[in-house]
Amino acid sequence: MHTVTQTKGIVHHAVVVGASSGIGSLVARDLDARGVVISTIGRKPCPIPAVRHWQYDLAAVPWSEVLAEAEAAAAVPIDALVYVAGDAAFGRAAAVPVIRARQLLEANFWNPIAAALATERLWSSLRAGIFVYVSSISARRGVPFEAHYCAAKAACSRFLEALQLEHPEGRLRFVSIYPGRLRTAFRGKADWHGLAAPANPAEGSDPAFVARSIMSLMEGRRISLVLGARERAIDLADRINPALYDELVLKRRVKRKLQRA
Repeated sequence: MHTVTQTKGIVHHAVVVGASSGIGSLVARDLDARGVVISTIGRKPCPIPAVRHWQYDLAAVPWSEVLAEAEAAAAVPIDALVYVAGDAAFGRAAAVPVIRARQLLEANFWNPIAAALATERLWSSLRAGIFVYVSSISARRGVPFEAHYCAAKAACSRFLEALQLEHPEGRLRFVSIYPGRLRTAFRGKADWHGLAAPANPAEGSDPAFVARSIMSLMEGRRISLVLGARERAIDLADRINPALYDELVLKRRVKRKLQRA
């Protein structure tokens, strides 16, 4: 099972990127309940009134400057950043316009790795820190009609894995977690191309368990990075036989969806 341990264990000041709703909001509330200083970055503020917010389009954040400002404003060093924000467009891969596909790479790859590299620079003076990226099971295996989303999420997670290997001493941690579908507004906001959107885009697991997993990770507990029993089963099946889930489940599901289309 893919697991990780954060050895430092105590977080004093966390930055949450994408804390206006969904998982990000839940993480911010959990941090606030533990007395952790919180700063947030994104287009919309966190619903917690006292939290300091830096309003930016995430493609244009001067990360190093904003992190330095957040530390100065709080007078507490940042030792964690949780990156939740993302973007999605689904449907037939060939039907997604090139400009939209590039936006997905920007939102799900370039923006989070810019934040990760900024934290690496921030923590260069022998400081400890953890960067948590909320990825997706789509980054672990191909999902039909999510080609560009899968590619962007997988690219970011692999980048962070490589960046982690550059810090073998364990002082810094760059970690991706992989939930499946969640009961949030995220998929309902996604645009579909070449196929009709599903009738129940918000169907999925409780996002609160993802927030709890992030908290456990920051507290130094050992967790599975693939979140959810179904998701872990799929991930394990892929490790044993990469074609097994495709043959047993996905091919029939895809054929039915294409026939309806």
